[in-house]
Amino acid sequence: MSGLSIRPTFELRIDFSKAEAIRRFGEVMKDKKPESLYVVHGEYSEFHLEDHLHRLWSPHLSVYFIDIDAPDACKLIGRYAPRPNLWTLIWIFYLALFCCIFFAVLFGGSQWMLGHFPWGWVVAVPSAILYAMLFLASQIGQSLCHDQMDLLRNRLDQALLEAGLIGQ
Repeated sequence: MSGLSIRPTFELRIDFSKAEAIRRFGEVMKDKKPESLYVVHGEYSEFHLEDHLHRLWSPHLSVYFIDIDAPDACKLIGRYAPRPNLWTLIWIFYLALFCCIFFAVLFGGSQWMLGHFPWGWVVAVPSAILYAMLFLASQIGQSLCHDQMDLLRNRLDQALLEAGLIGQ
């Protein structure tokens, strides 16, 4: 996993074809209880936490299988993300701040080329600082939920082990 990623991601090589891996994984996952913690849709699956474990920054784990060039092998990609309601809010802030920075820099550049004071740049600087603070907050949230990320990864590893897709 990358240390400074907004959505930490990992990859596992599976020594079965994609169709066989999905079949084996699906068989194991259909017996998992409670069903609210495990969602399976073909090549895509999600692992969730119990309600009593939820915190503001609690993640869920999305996993999916993809084909690779090797015969009879595929890759499992796992990606952690905040709950969808929080994830949507975070991206709205990222998008709003990026647009503010972009247009403030353009406007400030236009003012500067016309010989006026580029006050658009004055707006861009605090927006960039807020953007950096939002990124820093996401990194802090990830560090605070590292135990939950490990729990979700252990559940995935257990399911893969039960399906015979990984060794000990």
